[in-house]
Amino acid sequence: MLCDLNILFPVTEFNEKISINQLNELKNTINVAEQLGYTHIALNFRPNLTNSNSNSNSNNNNNKFKISNDLNKINPININKDFKEYLNRIKIFSRITIKIDDPSQCQNISKFQQIFDIVSIEPINEKSFQSAISNLEIDLISFNLQERLPCYMKHKTLCSAIEKGIFFEFKYTDFLNNKNRAQVISNIKQIVRASRNRGMIISSGCNSNKPYQLRNFNNVIPILKMINIDSNRCNMMFKDWSLKVLLNGRLRCKSYKQTILISGDDNLIDNKLENNNWNYENLENINNIKQSLNSYKKRKSDTSLNRILKKQK
Repeated sequence: MLCDLNILFPVTEFNEKISINQLNELKNTINVAEQLGYTHIALNFRPNLTNSNSNSNSNNNNNKFKISNDLNKINPININKDFKEYLNRIKIFSRITIKIDDPSQCQNISKFQQIFDIVSIEPINEKSFQSAISNLEIDLISFNLQERLPCYMKHKTLCSAIEKGIFFEFKYTDFLNNKNRAQVISNIKQIVRASRNRGMIISSGCNSNKPYQLRNFNNVIPILKMINIDSNRCNMMFKDWSLKVLLNGRLRCKSYKQTILISGDDNLIDNKLENNNWNYENLENINNIKQSLNSYKKRKSDTSLNRILKKQK
């Protein structure tokens, strides 16, 4: 199984709907990924969260964004409606990547955890990077590798993130830019050094209208070996670690108190058994049930004195 967890979704607004031309271009890219041998892909929604109404109060509420309470308006990726033909061919999942330059932006991320299969963060400075590791329940941390990293990568910081189940993402499309290729290699080497070759995945990061940016598994391995990553870890970056990212995200939004539904397929990374008529009103009903279960009564322990009293009755 090969994973590509970063194929860009063409829509950048929460309320925007994908057009027919954009959908056809995205399907062409998915077809190319299928021909290259990928079995699990994630459509990456990167919302534009810049504050267009910048008034004099921007110093107090800098870079804060508001999200609608209507869950139907948050996720523009409708897999069951727009990608029905891929049901038995390739597994498609939803992902969101949020740029953060202020820790105050992290307040609304809990809404995304119930809707998207993968939640990713792109920190811009050191404060947002530290806040993402210590305070957020996320699956991936991605950087713009064509620019300098927001801070110096420390071994203790990255290891604490890996122990929490947070992985770091490399995009091999960054190597296609000849101008910033030296900066990309320098950034990746710094992350590899600090992480001790652990907790890393690689994805394409290709645009929906540029399927020629996709590469086969065998074409990407020489690039990783050039950065002193051995072949065993190259396989894990494409397969095991990428599947673990997907599994962690699915467990977060599909389980409750470490309880999951057991079916014929013992694999959460297979979404073909999900209801095709799914809507987020059902999700709200499930959340109401979860809240009502929080106030359950704890069962009293059956002591020896209680057993004697029962026998006497």
